[in-house]
Amino acid sequence: MVADRPAKWLRIDRTPRFLPIILAFSIMLVAFPFVSYTGDWNHTWPFSPEVRKLEEQTETLTRVLLTMSNISDLLINLALIAIIPAIAEEFFFRGVVQRLFIKMMPQLPWLAVFITAVCFSAIHMQWMDFIPRVLLGFLLGAIYYLSGNLWLSILGHFLNNGLQVVMIYLYQAKIIKTDPMTSTPTEWYIAALSLALTIGAIWLFDKQTTPGEREHNHRDDFNDNVESIGK
Repeated sequence: MVADRPAKWLRIDRTPRFLPIILAFSIMLVAFPFVSYTGDWNHTWPFSPEVRKLEEQTETLTRVLLTMSNISDLLINLALIAIIPAIAEEFFFRGVVQRLFIKMMPQLPWLAVFITAVCFSAIHMQWMDFIPRVLLGFLLGAIYYLSGNLWLSILGHFLNNGLQVVMIYLYQAKIIKTDPMTSTPTEWYIAALSLALTIGAIWLFDKQTTPGEREHNHRDDFNDNVESIGK
């Protein structure tokens, strides 16, 4: 039964190897410009004044919460905004929801990954950033699906959130001059290069998964289905 081995079912029973960690980080990093480009497009949608006002209020509140005057504030925000959400959201969305969707549509696993990403973005209820969050959710879902290791998607999620917190801290400390929370349009050719590099990074990530890991993942999914039928 799944309840008897939750760590194995969630795919947190194996320590990730070094190369997959580096490639997972690479996927998230090279995708930033393309994700930002889709965010620029998302902001041009015909949202109502109420939605835009709500987004402005959310941004203002975020700026207040991310006011950091020392290293202690930085560490607290990393815990609250990067570590806790990375673990909680990946456990729920990739570890549970995505797995269940894939079991429901085993012949369409990538559709299951996409649907999970849409749910992941929708629950945040920030519609002016809906598309970029779908893309981030899809990338995290791809990392989990291809590797079968939830720790890798957790690390990717932590990198995405944590890097933003660190950049804001560096700006407030006057170490960098560009405000990370001020949106600057991304050029289309940079977004195109980012997309190409992201696809390449995912391809490399897929290739590094060993046959033994793939057999382990598919065998466990098969056994889960057999147990469900036998109940």
